[in-house]
Amino acid sequence: MGTEVTPPGPGEQDARGLVRFIEALLAGSTLSRVRVILVLTVVGLCAFLPGFFSIPPIDRDEARYAQATKQMMEAGDYIDIRFQNQPRYLQPVGIYWLHVAAARLTGTGVDAPIWVHRLPSLAGAILAVLLTWWVAMTLAGETAAFAAALFMAASVLLGFEARDGKIDAVLLSTILGAIGFLARAYLSLPVTRVQAALFWVALAAGIMLKGPLILLVVGLTAVTLSWQDRSLAWLRALRLRSGFALMLLLVLPWLVAITVRSGGEFLQIALGPSMLGKVASGQQSHGLPPGTYLLSYWLTFWPASAFVIPAAPWIWRRRHDRPVRFCLAWIVPTWIAFELIVTKLPHYVLPVYPAIATLLALALVDGRRPNRPLAWVMTSGAVIYLALGAGLHFALEGWISVAALIIAGSGAALFGWALHAKRLTPPAFAAVFATGAILLNGATFGLVVPSLESVWVVPRLMGAVVRQANCPNPQIAAAGFHEPSLVFLGGTSTQLVFAPTAADFLQADGCRVAIVERRVEPEFLARLATLGRHAVLRERVTGVSIGRLRRVDIGIYTASP
Repeated sequence: MGTEVTPPGPGEQDARGLVRFIEALLAGSTLSRVRVILVLTVVGLCAFLPGFFSIPPIDRDEARYAQATKQMMEAGDYIDIRFQNQPRYLQPVGIYWLHVAAARLTGTGVDAPIWVHRLPSLAGAILAVLLTWWVAMTLAGETAAFAAALFMAASVLLGFEARDGKIDAVLLSTILGAIGFLARAYLSLPVTRVQAALFWVALAAGIMLKGPLILLVVGLTAVTLSWQDRSLAWLRALRLRSGFALMLLLVLPWLVAITVRSGGEFLQIALGPSMLGKVASGQQSHGLPPGTYLLSYWLTFWPASAFVIPAAPWIWRRRHDRPVRFCLAWIVPTWIAFELIVTKLPHYVLPVYPAIATLLALALVDGRRPNRPLAWVMTSGAVIYLALGAGLHFALEGWISVAALIIAGSGAALFGWALHAKRLTPPAFAAVFATGAILLNGATFGLVVPSLESVWVVPRLMGAVVRQANCPNPQIAAAGFHEPSLVFLGGTSTQLVFAPTAADFLQADGCRVAIVERRVEPEFLARLATLGRHAVLRERVTGVSIGRLRRVDIGIYTASP
């Protein structure tokens, strides 16, 4: 007696047709490595461009980097680094040179808007996606490499860094450049003289961006692997002596110049408070206990972060395989080092995320997909993400973006379908999964974040100054509200002062505006009374300062006629 076969229903037929369409589209897009590079570049642009042009300057680091770059161009001095009249000797000059290059290439110069200062970060983030694929090709093969690159493109943390005109996305690309050649040497693959030189060039570029951090990540990886294998012989392929000399040749000229220019102050600050100070104490209220990165990982590497649960047993069983061993040596010692450092910021562990993505992609290719309960948890997480974003927007602004809800809802639906769909190959699963996550993140960064007017206080302040000053280029002094973006948008001459000084400033000749936060207004008004003068409150701007995470109420004052 034959077994009766039930034909698939219309819904199941549609699902199978969609799976076949996705598989065919993906197969055509990955026929060659050139096509893969083009596809991943387009994916990176889709992931990182929403909000790139519309998010205002972010306090505090982005605005500081942008303003210091502006002052470099204003002064024509590309050795020294300053924020107004204060030295900014926390990191080397590399990122500022990249910002200057972006301003020159776009023709915007000293008047470059904030998105121009973000171009190096955008390029660095896209390059990081491509280099994740390149490194994973060496360690895991083409299929897993493609999935790993998609996981990186979809991650929340890299998406934020791509839109933030700082160092970390660019630094990640230099670390990956060095790690890729280190992986080739460890796996006994050919390393040509040019490739060995590029390894040291990548190290030099990383040093010029953020000092010895790249040496920490790459060095800990190399030391751990050498200790495990009880051998340093594999490092000879990188031509240590000539390569180290090349690295010094690239780094020393500026380092010597800034040391002479600053009278040694650069080294004192960069190696002291900026680097060693973070190890022992929490700077700028960022001191947190060990385990912080383990907790933040679930959000910052979302949505791929949850894959570690089904992948963990597979990784443990395969821990002696050389590609897995390399990734673990890349992750574990660096992660422990950053957990032990007292000062903690989410982006510090970004350099190990490509290694995690590679391990998760390897496990995925080997069939370790989320089981049904975990898939439902991850789908619920996407819905919660959507609800929290909508709730935050409504709480701050009193309205909800319908367009953001539609795009994010579509992303959540696609995300959930990928988790629950059957017969998707690993590359297709990663592609659909990442597309859903990119839609969710894109709606957040592209529509929700720029529309949070209560958070973007400084652009509204500058709008009020323009309306009330009655002159094209007013002189500005700010008391009680000293966010760096105020200097970037208001001009280098903007004065950040105490309340009595703001009162003195307002009484001098010329077109002047005083920006005074409510907490210091009594001092400001008292000083005016002492001077026997009066000021006119023209407008008030309220909101939430993201630099200090507190509500602010700021008055715009001009001198009495």
